[in-house]
Amino acid sequence: MSTSERLTPDILVFKSFLTKEESQKIIEVLETQVANEKLSWTPITFYESYSSVLPQDGDEELDQFGLPSDFFSTLQNKIIDAVAEVHNKPSSDIHKIGFHAQKWEPGAYAKEHSDNTDLQGNTGPFERSRYAAFLYLNDEFEGGQLIFNKQNHTLIPETGTLAAFAGGFDNTHEVTMITSGIRYTLGSFWDDRAPEDYPQETIDAWDEEMKKIREEQEVIKSEWQDALKDGYRIDLDGNKYKIEENK
Repeated sequence: MSTSERLTPDILVFKSFLTKEESQKIIEVLETQVANEKLSWTPITFYESYSSVLPQDGDEELDQFGLPSDFFSTLQNKIIDAVAEVHNKPSSDIHKIGFHAQKWEPGAYAKEHSDNTDLQGNTGPFERSRYAAFLYLNDEFEGGQLIFNKQNHTLIPETGTLAAFAGGFDNTHEVTMITSGIRYTLGSFWDDRAPEDYPQETIDAWDEEMKKIREEQEVIKSEWQDALKDGYRIDLDGNKYKIEENK
């Protein structure tokens, strides 16, 4: 049974949001679908992190690993309810921006960031990611702690735990480097406004800005992917180091 702890007015942690068995089955479904080339792990800009879309209701792998055919849509609704609870809003006001799986390899980390502003608090094309929720699917790894810098809170991931919080400048956060093992999460972003609530000119401006951001991100991703091919990782300070020396 899930229990919750409110760390701050807009950071809520739900323990046992999923069971360990359900969490492990999600990982098995994801990796099986990747092996079957139904899904793929795609590099993202958080160093040595990869994302994938989620399986669909009715996929045979859900039945293979003993999950209900509507497992992921039911889970999405459950997360919506949790996000609504954090912010004291009706679930009908919560609109999905993104919902995906993430795989964090050894050496992966995320520097301090805000989910819907830059580090100076300026809004932009990520403004709609007002709320975030991260579900931890395993804890058999070292590192990978979620740190809220301004609140001085450190969350050590536990299997089946959901962390839900406001994604803005007040909640800048980082993920410490994975030193061993693989970290699996389900990440999601939400807004309390529907797309039609935003002026079209604002949406158009965001689209143009996003194109530039994605181009910059592709350069960053290619740099660390090239380094990996040469047998190097890149640390938090941007320095290369031999993978064999840091197992």
